[in-house]
Amino acid sequence: MSYETFVARRHLSRRMKSGFVSLISMISVGGVGVGVMALIVVIGVMSGFDRELKRKIVNVQPHLRIERVGGVEDPEHVLKWIRDKRIPGLKTAASFVEGQAMIRSQTAALGVMVKGIDFEREDLSIYREHMLRGELAFEDTVKSSTARRLFFFKKKSETKYHSVFIGENLARILGVGVGDEVSLIVPFDDGSGAMSLARVKNEKFAVGGIFRLGMNDFDTGLVILGLPSAQKLYRLGEKVTGISLRLADVDQAQPWKYQLRGDFDRSFILRSWYDMNENFFQALQVEKSVMTILLALIVLVAAFNIIATLTMVVMEKTKDIGILRAVGATRGGIRRIFLIEGFSIGFLGVVSGTAAGLAIAYRLNPISDFIKKTTGFELFPSDIYYFDRIPVEVHGTDVAWIVGFALLAALFAGLYPADRAAKLNPIEALRYE
Repeated sequence: MSYETFVARRHLSRRMKSGFVSLISMISVGGVGVGVMALIVVIGVMSGFDRELKRKIVNVQPHLRIERVGGVEDPEHVLKWIRDKRIPGLKTAASFVEGQAMIRSQTAALGVMVKGIDFEREDLSIYREHMLRGELAFEDTVKSSTARRLFFFKKKSETKYHSVFIGENLARILGVGVGDEVSLIVPFDDGSGAMSLARVKNEKFAVGGIFRLGMNDFDTGLVILGLPSAQKLYRLGEKVTGISLRLADVDQAQPWKYQLRGDFDRSFILRSWYDMNENFFQALQVEKSVMTILLALIVLVAAFNIIATLTMVVMEKTKDIGILRAVGATRGGIRRIFLIEGFSIGFLGVVSGTAAGLAIAYRLNPISDFIKKTTGFELFPSDIYYFDRIPVEVHGTDVAWIVGFALLAALFAGLYPADRAAKLNPIEALRYE
């Protein structure tokens, strides 16, 4: 073999090795990018879930509820006492009645939660803003025309019913619209304070309006009506289930619960919106933490790819490192070169992953709609999850710690290859060159 052929083959071999190392470097960049993208999208969705759940729950449920076993007998006295207390940030204080029932139409029946609302004192903006059909007027009666056969002719009669308001999903299940008749069936109170299943009360109402709150539980299982109608339905007389308080800052509900608890005897129960949903929010937080840890492993795997890539670069550039050491380069200088190389791979991955993650996060619903339209596969079925759309909220602090974590992992990934390159003996590196 001639000297020229040997040199050409060695040059070609080095170019092929350099191309292979470049491919591995691009894979490492892609690994970091995918990890950063997945973390941004998933944490954005989990934060969106937390925000939307909290917002819709506190809009529908009282921020703080004061209940009494057997019902509050003198709600006006309690309301006056609360107003005299001058709670900072108190927006509304109103009586309410709450209980379970079965709602039935001519075609279907379903178990629901019935809530009687004091429409003069309660904040009803959430229902007015999300009313699809009908008008929010609790005490207005609705005329329902029926026809019956009398001998050889039909006679029309009109019956007046009080209004109830139901969610869109519930209306679809029952097959009813505004003005249609529905029945609420509740257990009968025999006077001892215990509900008897042997006897039930069947009260007829008319659908006064249909709302869509965008949360499946409320749109399927909630029925609201006026406070007097609910008291009559459950045979409470002047009693109510409890008093609902709404505050300007929902996070103050928990502290005020502890402050007010000492002013009531043991027959009263004070619960905040967080108490009503504590297990749910804790489960959501645990799920967010676990998902973050699992997806962070993708970034760590990419960091190992960076280690492998830089180690191969050290092996390929042994002669060059030896020459640099021979002409006076210090160990620290060689170490910095490979640390910068590893950091550069991480930086490119972080930039591409952050850009892709933010782009997907802010366009997640159009992407989901496109996938459903083209493949028929629904990424976010509303009958399983709580919302009709994917909630996304990207916090700058979350993006900052994701970027910092990825860059730190890339920097640490370059330590071993950089140290190995710095410790090369220039004589041994040039011996066979």
